[in-house]
Formats: sequence, C-alpha cells, structure tokens
Amino acid sequence: MDCFAIAPTNKTYALSYDNTNPYSTGCVNKSPITYETEYIYKNGVKIGYAQLKGSAYCHTAWGYLKFYSAAPYDYYANVWVDSFNGTTKRAFTSCASSGGNGWLMKGQTSCYTAQLWNLDPYNALAKAGIYSPSGALIISANTGGY
Repeated sequence: MDCFAIAPTNKTYALSYDNTNPYSTGCVNKSPITYETEYIYKNGVKIGYAQLKGSAYCHTAWGYLKFYSAAPYDYYANVWVDSFNGTTKRAFTSCASSGGNGWLMKGQTSCYTAQLWNLDPYNALAKAGIYSPSGALIISANTGGY
C-alpha cells in the first residue's frame, strides 16, 4: 500500500504570488489589512496618502497611493513596495511594474502595486514619491515595515 504525505504550502508556491495583481487574484477582498497609512502634504496641506495594504488570507502586501484631487499636469507619482528577508531586500514592485495599474498621471487620483509574499521571515514597506516633469523628487512618504 502506498502512502502519500500532504506537505504544507511550500516556499516556491507561496512566492508565486510575487508580482501578481491583488485585484485579479481576489486577494484584495480576502481578509484585507491596512498595515499603515502615511499622509502626504504639500505646503502644509494634506493632498493624499500612501498605504501599505495586504491580505491576511493570501499573506501578501501591496502599495496604494491616493490623491484627494486629480493629479495636475506637472506632477506624476508612484508607490513602491520593498520586501525584505531580515535586512536583505529580496524583491520590489511599483505601480509601474507588471501587476500594478501604472504610474499616477495627470487627471488620475490613485495607483496600486503588484503584491508580494509577506509572511515571516519576509516583511514589506511602502514608499511613495511625487515627481516634477523633469523627474526630480519633490515629495515623498514612507510607511514602516510590517
């Protein structure tokens, strides 16, 4: 008689969530978490926020950037998520990466990144930047790591 063992989810399968879209995988609706919200200010006025979001069910994290008003002509923005194994960066993604919905450009109010596996020993943090037309960083916001 043959015996078969069922192994727990292995690392390769878990990391298969890396760089996938949190909306198309359904992870955005499966035990959603907002790890941290970092507000963005311009000249003392709150103009939006960056978030590190995740799914407890999928064990993933992704970034989300929201402006309260549509982005003006001369600004564009992005949010990145860095994933770490201890202090070693293992992966990163942004709104512009595959699985995200693209840079936040004129007339838009939000963007999100692809998701990355986010379960011990891995942790993630989000970083947002608003840029001038010449590409100079003019405003940034960072969340802590979770």
